[in-house]
Amino acid sequence: MQGLVHAMQTQAQTTAALQAQVQVQAQAPAQEVGFGGVSMMERFRRMTPPFFNGESDPILAESWLRGTEKIFHSI
Repeated sequence: MQGLVHAMQTQAQTTAALQAQVQVQAQAPAQEVGFGGVSMMERFRRMTPPFFNGESDPILAESWLRGTEKIFHSI
């Protein structure tokens, strides 16, 4: 019985530590700096990604997807 109590206490401590870590990460701004001090998101924006309107035409969707994949591969 004590083993179960100890396991539950350990789990509670781990959960509390994880929640604290998540809160700290949520408050800190995401700054993933890549090459030359520029974030990945900024590099993606500078490459003028294709715009997708959400149309139902599969050819347009495939074209948008391929254009976006090209940008990700180059980053």
